[in-house]
Amino acid sequence: MGNYRVISSLFIIVLVALLTSPYATHAQDKATETDLEALDIKLKETIASGEMTEEEALAEYEKAAGKMKGAKAGKDKGKDEKNWKAPAINGLPCSPDVSDGVDPTEGVSFDPNHIVCIKVTMDPHDFDRLASETRFDGAGNDFEQIWPDCSQPWPSTYNWYRADIEIDGVSLSEVGIRKKGFVGSQYSPVPALKIKTDKYVKDQFLGDTERITLNNNGGVIPRMAACLTYEVFAAAGYPAPRCNMANVMVNDQPKGPYVHIEAIKKRFLRRSFGDNTGSLYEGTHTDFVEAWLPRWECKTDDTDTSYAPLAGVAQALRKPDDELVDALSSVLNIDRYITFWALEALVNHLDGYGADRNNFYVYFDPNDADRAVFIPWGADKTFLSDFGLDRYLTADLPRRLSRIPTIAIRMEHELKRLLDEVWDEAALLESIDRYSAQVKSAQQDDDYDIKVEALRTWVRSHPDQVREMLHVGLPVGMEKSLPCTNERVK
Repeated sequence: MGNYRVISSLFIIVLVALLTSPYATHAQDKATETDLEALDIKLKETIASGEMTEEEALAEYEKAAGKMKGAKAGKDKGKDEKNWKAPAINGLPCSPDVSDGVDPTEGVSFDPNHIVCIKVTMDPHDFDRLASETRFDGAGNDFEQIWPDCSQPWPSTYNWYRADIEIDGVSLSEVGIRKKGFVGSQYSPVPALKIKTDKYVKDQFLGDTERITLNNNGGVIPRMAACLTYEVFAAAGYPAPRCNMANVMVNDQPKGPYVHIEAIKKRFLRRSFGDNTGSLYEGTHTDFVEAWLPRWECKTDDTDTSYAPLAGVAQALRKPDDELVDALSSVLNIDRYITFWALEALVNHLDGYGADRNNFYVYFDPNDADRAVFIPWGADKTFLSDFGLDRYLTADLPRRLSRIPTIAIRMEHELKRLLDEVWDEAALLESIDRYSAQVKSAQQDDDYDIKVEALRTWVRSHPDQVREMLHVGLPVGMEKSLPCTNERVK
């Protein structure tokens, strides 16, 4: 199955790259009926094998067909998705015996042994509107126009709605709720959600909780992989969000299992760094290139909106190889970055910074001379496949640092250390058993046990794959940076 997954994934990646390349003609001109029929077959095979959810397959199909065009895409969905529209999740109601209440000092639980029961009550029409929203609404922010224009910021057109919530038996009225996500979750019948308890009522908290983040992470493996990934980061002593499972109901309708993940906001910064006054940025398909800085998102009121901290890293990356390390050392904690780089490779974070310039935060830590440190995010494309270390040289930092022999050796040594000292097969298998039981209590899935066993098998075999990566060694990254679309153009 592993080889088949790689072949299928490569087919999809190559076709999607062709169709979305800024150096080709428009995707809709390239997407011939034959291409799309072939992609249709491949995607349906990956669904049948359990390697991709229907929501993920739909997102790939829409991207390849050039339908990600905001309002036009929404208008065409009924016609284009008649064979793709994902069925409603076969969720199960929250069970009363999992409700432990909310600790008034800690807030909503992140205990991995606990599945959080979340009930949302809101106007049904509002929820339908929320679920159908897209970040690319066609009002001058079409996906195809923005994607290759690396200097253009990503739009955020999600609206807030009023709702009442009950979490583990504790109720709160008049909270704010909205959709979250970029592309992968936009067509799911169970949208990823953000809840803000004080959106409409000042200083309203649930215990110590102000923000609740719920990722849909479609599929059994991605759902568990997210929490497993953050467990590995935490075991390495690296700052990572807390994570556990949640069973979500909306207007008494079970929506199935979600991933409840700690928001990367001031509370997280205080817990992880002891200070939350530094600049915090989120990176989505971007990098440390001065022309691309508008694509970064400022995340706190203390964040420098001029992007000066990011510009400092970008300027250091323009130095030649023999000056690079000295230049970076004043703006980036290189030791911490090497650990982050190795951790992304260890868990196969194919949608993170190193591999895809995506799903990451950067915090400029006041307790470390305002130097940059990375924070992992969006870890649902982990624990899936095994690729060589060259996969983690897409972004500019690993690409440049891999060209410095002393740094390359340090990265290899750090990856070996993490494999020997942090990768704990028994603990990971125990976590899989725990999470699988929780998810099974929230959703019916006939192929569930098969998918869980595939994940267990991957965990057992992965150390040998990492040792093979280390045997081959870290390649030397390309001399020149890729465009923000990551297309390798000759």
